[in-house]
Amino acid sequence: MNFKHKYKRIGSFVIDLAIVQMFAMIVRDIYLGVLAYASQGTGVSVSFNDAIALPVILLVIIGVMLITIGVCMAYHWLCFRLLGNSFSRYFLRLSVVSVTNKSMTESRYLKREFQKIYLSVATLGLYVLYSGAQFLAHSNPPWHDKKFETNVVEY
Repeated sequence: MNFKHKYKRIGSFVIDLAIVQMFAMIVRDIYLGVLAYASQGTGVSVSFNDAIALPVILLVIIGVMLITIGVCMAYHWLCFRLLGNSFSRYFLRLSVVSVTNKSMTESRYLKREFQKIYLSVATLGLYVLYSGAQFLAHSNPPWHDKKFETNVVEY
């Protein structure tokens, strides 16, 4: 596998994350606006000195993470249904991922994409950097490719 192909794969992953982040920011702002509006009329206020402040902030952060994962899964489901691949892979001419001795099904594709976004969100983006560096330096496929026994075939 040549370096151009490796950079295309990593670039498509980063482009997909940027597109998902754009849509997730819109949904996140709506979510936070609804939370602010709901707390405004009730007269409930939380200061950083309250015992309830830390659990409330934790619930808001978990909500934002779940929104990001949900938007990513919706994005990849829509792209797979319309294009048969992710948006960035389609335009960078990276072929659909083929499974060893099987064709890629929608559920298998979405499980693999869920692993990518889950690991990226859960590790604060370090998964993207680590797997990209391992792939460029040693040609080690990312963990989500190994787990689902997938490999990328060029057009």
